[in-house]
Amino acid sequence: MTIYVILFITALVIGMVVSLSVFGNSNKKNKLFKELYFSIEETEGHVAVLYTKGGDYSAILKIDNPVTQYCADIEAYYEFSNLLTSVVRTLGEGYALHKQDVFTRKGFEGEESDNREYLSESYFNYFEGRPYTECQTYITIVQEVKKGRFNQYDEKKWGDFLVKLRKVKDILADGGIQSKYLNKKEASEYVDRICAMEFAKKNFSLTNFKAGEDHIGMGDRKMKIFSLVDVDSIGLPRLVRPYTDITVNNATMPVDLMSHVTKIPGASTVVYNQIIYIPNQRKELAALEKKKNRHASMPNPSNLIAVEDIKQVQDIIARENKMLVYGHFNMIVCCPADTDMQKPTNQLENAFNKIGIHISKRCYNQMELFVNSFPGNCFEMNEEYDRFLTLSDAAMCLMYKEHMKRSEDSPLKVYYTDRQGVPVAIDITGKEGKKKLTDNANFFCLGPSGSGKSFHMNSVVRQLYEQNTDIVMVDTGNSYEGLCEYLGGKYISYTNERPITMNPFKIGREELNVEKMEFLKNMILLIWKGAQGEATKQEARIINMVIGEYYDVHFNGFKGYSKETRREIISNIQADMRKKLDENEDETRHQQRICEIYEWKDKMNELPEDVLEAGRQGNVSPELAQVLRSGKGLKIEDLELSAEEIYKAEKERWIMDNILGRMDSVEERRKRLKVDTLSFNSFYEYATQRIPDICWENSVDFDFKSFRFMMQDFYRGGDYEKTLNEELDSSLFDETFIVFEIDSIKNHEVLFPLVTLIIMDVFQQKMYLKKKRKTLIIEEAWKAIASPLMAGYIQYLFKTARKHWANVGVVTQEIQDIVDSPVVKQAIINNSDVVILLDQSKFKERYDEIKAILGLTDIEVKKIFTINRLENKEGRPYFREVYIRRGTVGDVFGVEEPRECYMTYTTERAEKEALKLYKKELQCNIHDALTAYCRDWNLSGVDNSLEFARLVHKTGHVLNLWK
Repeated sequence: MTIYVILFITALVIGMVVSLSVFGNSNKKNKLFKELYFSIEETEGHVAVLYTKGGDYSAILKIDNPVTQYCADIEAYYEFSNLLTSVVRTLGEGYALHKQDVFTRKGFEGEESDNREYLSESYFNYFEGRPYTECQTYITIVQEVKKGRFNQYDEKKWGDFLVKLRKVKDILADGGIQSKYLNKKEASEYVDRICAMEFAKKNFSLTNFKAGEDHIGMGDRKMKIFSLVDVDSIGLPRLVRPYTDITVNNATMPVDLMSHVTKIPGASTVVYNQIIYIPNQRKELAALEKKKNRHASMPNPSNLIAVEDIKQVQDIIARENKMLVYGHFNMIVCCPADTDMQKPTNQLENAFNKIGIHISKRCYNQMELFVNSFPGNCFEMNEEYDRFLTLSDAAMCLMYKEHMKRSEDSPLKVYYTDRQGVPVAIDITGKEGKKKLTDNANFFCLGPSGSGKSFHMNSVVRQLYEQNTDIVMVDTGNSYEGLCEYLGGKYISYTNERPITMNPFKIGREELNVEKMEFLKNMILLIWKGAQGEATKQEARIINMVIGEYYDVHFNGFKGYSKETRREIISNIQADMRKKLDENEDETRHQQRICEIYEWKDKMNELPEDVLEAGRQGNVSPELAQVLRSGKGLKIEDLELSAEEIYKAEKERWIMDNILGRMDSVEERRKRLKVDTLSFNSFYEYATQRIPDICWENSVDFDFKSFRFMMQDFYRGGDYEKTLNEELDSSLFDETFIVFEIDSIKNHEVLFPLVTLIIMDVFQQKMYLKKKRKTLIIEEAWKAIASPLMAGYIQYLFKTARKHWANVGVVTQEIQDIVDSPVVKQAIINNSDVVILLDQSKFKERYDEIKAILGLTDIEVKKIFTINRLENKEGRPYFREVYIRRGTVGDVFGVEEPRECYMTYTTERAEKEALKLYKKELQCNIHDALTAYCRDWNLSGVDNSLEFARLVHKTGHVLNLWK
């Protein structure tokens, strides 16, 4: 019996020993984590330093990767790779660079606000909880200490470490990357989150670990660590770049070489560890030489290939001064416990195989890899099977370099979605945010029919209005009727019974300035010459003079010519009359007049004062000047002059008599001209009386008959007599949202451009006098004034708007509008720092012209042709993408809004009438009608908006499905 007991105890002990050696114990598992860090302390500047039990110390930088996802800029990938290479060179031997990109699957949470408008609240409710991937990037700088029985403090190494920390931060800043070292609290939390693999929740807790051969269990989750490179068979392509190409819309688009890391199915958190160890270069080169000689001593084909490869590396190092580094790359993929890990494994293997990288399939040391991937603990990675030797440039290609689009820091926020479908706020003006992108906020929008242009503009206008912006819109398609009703704005349609009228001439003395004069001049020329006509400089000058005199007479009256004015008129006309007399008088008549002079010579009187004055100013012929120099009061007959000289003097006198007589007549006529009231009628009356005299005073020609004839339609009794003689509703100045709908006159050659110009003047008055942000948006109506005649005015308006916290936007849908119109190119595009483009695929074959006109680079064109072409539609209802360039760089954003917004913006008659039915039957405001309508729409199970509207019409009343 005793023997059996002894055998049983012996077997039990042996079993326990085997069990402990194979599975370990709780103390051994705990030891893994307890021996990670000795402490975390802060240095000067609140930089946290992590001390491991092995004596290594490190600091953690938080950065944003500099390359924007889908930026299409290959150089940006190389620049970041080169920047990291510079960091590695700066650190030098004995250091490691450990970069961790943490990808977390989250649900969208909008900012809390108590004062949102109804549609804005609907917008954020719509996106609440939408899943997206967030990327956070950390760089840990680690200094290794020599391992021994005792680790002693080395003041020199510690000082070198602190210097290197500052240098790394400066290098990143020079490369345009803002960075921040974590303090003690932040570093402690970061390490704990790595341990818990939890970055989504604000509050988290740690749990037990259960290590297996292919994954690690941790409560309701599990994780698997994938080592990127198997050191026994380096599965890397011979040539690596920091990016790879994808095909979008039959064009190549660069994306990060490691972009697959962001798209692992089922993963809630992914940590991509990228570790670069910096060895002694001389020692490594010597070892490389020894290895080459060893291969060369056994000349078989595989060894000869190895020798050639080593020689090539040695040549690159010698010629290009490259560095040898050791690298380790792994991905910690965390998923819910019920996830089949084979799915992410297959996805990663397939994705990396496409770019020539074969991830390791022998990651049996899961817990070891996990623990050694903690910040500052990277030197615990096994040198034999966890690290591989390569050139620094090649290692940097495996670094992740991209960031997702984030909201901008700006007081003006216009929300779009990024390319994964999450709301981001941008400063659409490009000049109000913390980062200035533009000098002016004027914009040009091009999008073909059906591209979602009006839907996009409705969204932008609504958000601008909600942020205290005065909006004036000129439309020709009822695109903004619903939004105008929702906002309680002023919707003005042009009809024959109620035309859009104004009295542009009625202004106060203080309003009379260069800008107003320019507007009135352009308006008069527009009526006279038409939208496509072009006035000469002389015609424009005369109109300008008439307008100036018109207001001078009204405000000051006319009391007669001043001496300076008389002298100027005499000078102008005298030369012209002399020329005409010389041209009309032949030699026979000339000789006859000389003979006649002798007969009436004695009858000539003294020279008049005006002639004397003209002589003093040098405005007479040399002959008459001689007479005048002889003194006032002398008779012609007393002078020793020839008959021809006397004739010339007499001719000058005749000219002067003619001028003075006409001047007296004109002066009397001007004194009788009065302007009691300001209107087009009084201007017409003044201009038709005054223009012939202005032409005489300045000796110029003018097509007066044509001018008078074209003006008559807008004068008293004309077809459009009300247009420029009845004052616009004065309350419009205080209205904050105005839509002018002029579709009914879009084919009228005279009224269409004229009414457009009148509306622009309404905006100008707001622009000058109101102190808040103002926006004028001209849809297709801009074509009415896109003429050489209006080019100067449009250019002036675009340039002036930015000085008054205002911007002007032009929206069009035809490619020919910008290709054929010099006005668009010179006056609009050149003065618009913001360019908005919707789907351009229809124009792809002839895009070179647009590219040249808009100043687009090849990089920007690549972005443009990805609009609506990415595989980012899963789980997202209807949306459209739009390219927005502010300054020199553009991005593609999504326009996606809830059904409440859609029903506000829609131009479909059936949908609008269905909403009106709800509003009428429920006897409620537009907000409540939208709520009830969209609630029924959601409950109906009908996705198509038009089908649901038809269902409402078929039923004939409110559905009330929620009941």
